[in-house]
Amino acid sequence: MKKLISVSTCLMVVLMFVVGSTCVFSMVQVGEEVVERCETPHPYPGEKGVVWERTFHWPNAGYVAIHFSKFDLAKGDRVEISSPDGRFRYIFEGKGKKVKLGKKAKETEISEFWATHIPGDMADVKLISKNKKGGWGFVIDKWARGYEKGYIEAVMAGLEEEAVIEAICNADDKEWAKCYLGTTMYDKAKAVCRLLIGGTSACTGWLLGSEGHVMTNNHCISTQSSASNTDYEFMAEGATCSTSCASWGACPGTVEASSGTLIKTNSTLDYTLILLPSNVTSTYGYLQLRDTLPTVGERIYIPQHPGAWGKQLAVNSDTDGPYAKVYSTNQTPCMGGPGDIGYYADTAGGSSGSPVLGYADHLVVALHHCANCPNRGVPIPSIITSLGTDMPNDGVGGGTGPTSYCASSGSSQAYEWIAGVQVGDLNNSSGASGYTDFTAKVAHLTPGASASVSLTPGFASSSYNEYWKIWIDYNGDKDFEDAGEEVFSGSGSSVVSGSFTVPSSASGQTRMRVSMRYGGVPPTCGTFTYGEVEDYTVDFSGAPPVTYCTSSGNSQSYEWIARVRVANLDNSSGASGYTDFTSKTANLTKGASASVYLYPGFASSSYNEYWKIWIDLNHDGDFSDSGEEVFSGSGSSTVSGSFTVPTSALSGSTRMRVSMRYGGWPPSCGTFTWGEVEDYTANIQ
Repeated sequence: MKKLISVSTCLMVVLMFVVGSTCVFSMVQVGEEVVERCETPHPYPGEKGVVWERTFHWPNAGYVAIHFSKFDLAKGDRVEISSPDGRFRYIFEGKGKKVKLGKKAKETEISEFWATHIPGDMADVKLISKNKKGGWGFVIDKWARGYEKGYIEAVMAGLEEEAVIEAICNADDKEWAKCYLGTTMYDKAKAVCRLLIGGTSACTGWLLGSEGHVMTNNHCISTQSSASNTDYEFMAEGATCSTSCASWGACPGTVEASSGTLIKTNSTLDYTLILLPSNVTSTYGYLQLRDTLPTVGERIYIPQHPGAWGKQLAVNSDTDGPYAKVYSTNQTPCMGGPGDIGYYADTAGGSSGSPVLGYADHLVVALHHCANCPNRGVPIPSIITSLGTDMPNDGVGGGTGPTSYCASSGSSQAYEWIAGVQVGDLNNSSGASGYTDFTAKVAHLTPGASASVSLTPGFASSSYNEYWKIWIDYNGDKDFEDAGEEVFSGSGSSVVSGSFTVPSSASGQTRMRVSMRYGGVPPTCGTFTYGEVEDYTVDFSGAPPVTYCTSSGNSQSYEWIARVRVANLDNSSGASGYTDFTSKTANLTKGASASVYLYPGFASSSYNEYWKIWIDLNHDGDFSDSGEEVFSGSGSSTVSGSFTVPTSALSGSTRMRVSMRYGGWPPSCGTFTWGEVEDYTANIQ
């Protein structure tokens, strides 16, 4: 048995931080550092499997984040940091975290870094080796635990008055994001992310323009080191309007990146622009800037992560209400620069960096950065001027549609990949590849009808929970962003099945994208670490008619098929070279066994007869595909047995052929001298 290398009890020191301050702008402190040195042997053992393991636990913590001060593994070895249930899992290899330290810099690795946080109060850290010779290993010099529910609020309640009221004007009118589901405000809020900075601090950020940039405050992130050690978490919100997300980790979203490249920062205007390693705007959309000042009295709203909680929207206000609105365009600035935009819209510590959007056009009119009722934001025209040529594409105003489909792929298929895709009559098996263009393969779908879906993951060894999405570009505008174009989503560690209804207005041919990702829902565009993407073609003219080859026996003078029993099907018949019994159905279940009893009929003496059964499992009009010969046997009396219906078989009705021949095995097509052929329907569910 392989012996795990464990770490002895380490000296632990908890570094307490003050939550909030009497300043009217600051990051919110959402956790504290636990100084505890834990390290592997140097070098660590050269054994295959887990060679070092440690669980970091703080009862009732909102999250756990691990900090490495040194990291150097042998090629092929990896560190896995995961939640106990495996829902969250992050992998680090080589010399540590992959980052880009400049706009034009090549990707490199940093050996001192904060790893992606794990929601909840426990994180498992494992070093897994594939080599006979171990690498140097790593040193964990500290870790962070998120404050438990209620702690931040309790500390805030004890601060001086100006800090307590820094963002809430009278009653708190903010509401959970899901309360606005179905509105443009909710759709725009998808671009807003929760930022965990350096393991213990939090702010709000948002996607600016179509290239994958995030905007936040300079007082949140001001250096490349901070940008490289920030978790960018999207869709951290509750399932319903009544779901409370009033603590860190209560409503975890998807951490799309745990590092970013600092493009530009300005302390006077209190903004920072960061480029994420992959473009996720196709999944969450993006926001655009208005190049003119808002007007006094204009209605606004603010999507945000106050207190580092789940996402909330400030839409209404009981001060100068009933709606949140602009109070002034020349408030005293928090940090210098031009006059701030003042507004009555509730925020809180952690809302720093949030976008202030015009209610009428949904363009960003201010960058929220401080508060004292009215709350205040940096005027956007000043930021536009400062950004200059660093402005992301589509960062201001409108924008044009794409002329070709965006690229998307998984970077690694070392652990999982797409093994099989079935949509309608399309059934394709494939191996591991980051992206494959299968547009030569066509799924024939009927407008107004339901299309079945079966998605099969492939695994190198252990199975993991995978997230799937399918998009169809129904309107042919070269993207998958329009309403209704995400046609299917699901997750699981084995085959994921379901269906979707094709709009009755669908016509012609267009692109279909199938994406599988580990660790979170896949985006329509851009790259992600673990998983795979495949593109196909969809034809809405409906499935072409299926015509099966003919087959029959020429003579039944001596023998014929007298009775066929397959699962629930039981049919007796007389002598005939071929009979179409497709009105009779055998009901079969994927993955289940089906019984078979085949009875020959003889004119006088009995003979040794050869039997075969085929089922068109992929509905392509033939019996020649692998696995479609489901049963064979021979004998001079009843032949019995069973077969298992493949889990990869398409759902629905298809053709089943039963053939009996004297003197040799029957073919699936064509004629032979002595024997008989009968066709039936198999209904597979």
